[in-house]
Amino acid sequence: MSLAEGRCLATAPGPAQQSQSYFFMNSEKFNVAMHTDKRVGFIGLGLMGGGMAMNILKKHGQLNVCDPDEAAVARLVALGATRMASAQELGAACDIVLLSLPDPSISLAIALGPDGLAEHLAPGSVVIGMSTDGIDAVRQLHAALQARGISFIDCPVGKGPPAAAAGDLRLFASGDQATCASLNWLLSMMGSTIDYCGPVGSGQAIKLANNLLSCGYGALISEAYAMVKEAGADLNIFCDALPQTAANSWPLQNVFIPKAFQGDFTPYFRLSAAHKDYKLAIAMADALGTPSRTAKTVLEYYALATQAGHGARDFGALALVNNPELLRE
Repeated sequence: MSLAEGRCLATAPGPAQQSQSYFFMNSEKFNVAMHTDKRVGFIGLGLMGGGMAMNILKKHGQLNVCDPDEAAVARLVALGATRMASAQELGAACDIVLLSLPDPSISLAIALGPDGLAEHLAPGSVVIGMSTDGIDAVRQLHAALQARGISFIDCPVGKGPPAAAAGDLRLFASGDQATCASLNWLLSMMGSTIDYCGPVGSGQAIKLANNLLSCGYGALISEAYAMVKEAGADLNIFCDALPQTAANSWPLQNVFIPKAFQGDFTPYFRLSAAHKDYKLAIAMADALGTPSRTAKTVLEYYALATQAGHGARDFGALALVNNPELLRE
């Protein structure tokens, strides 16, 4: 659903539909001046969070930041952000706090742990969860923060680091619809499309479904490459032909052919993150009673790649499970 009308955008809208669906988002972009007094903070300045935080700083003109990576903090401080020594200090100095963290256990600890954000944010503050944390974690965050008079919206993101840097993410907002709409001025600084997905946790469902597919393709791509290789067929034809057929996918065309099959595993989306998301997706499916047989087979691939020490590499390193010769270090 769009924040404008609460409508599902399951198919690409035509020009007329698109203009209506995005009216709220586009009109809000011109009202940023109404929110200049809002003190915004960002915790988690990694591959995705760093780009998102940079866009808020540039467009809002103020940002408090906190991250254990001093270099990531320094890059933003050099552009005018304010360094906060701890999440607690940041919470006390902000009206809105965004979290972009690598694991739900970290999100829960920072927000709800002893002396955490919840104890330092004032009633009426807002926490925006940009992380892929799974339904259970975001529902726990929502309930605990709501009990303290603090609003929470779940807003994981689609696309990768280049889109984060360009402010071109797709954002999957969920929670109280009026709260989500009231934050559109801020969300639109990070994304070009903002969807309202439903109650808290709905954004996680959409994001995990996305990653179930996009990260799952890699297992079959790895097997297909190994099969063609062992048959002695021309791998150049494999790489040239498949993107032009129904076998094409975004990971095949952007991760495996130009990078993994060339021995380049520079992280765009770390394998450790894909592995975490796959576990979260399967846990969600199991809790809902929906099938996950294929996903559990893919999860075995991620476990093998992680055990082999590839967690810090790009998720294209899944190809190394069946094709270890691709690692040319």
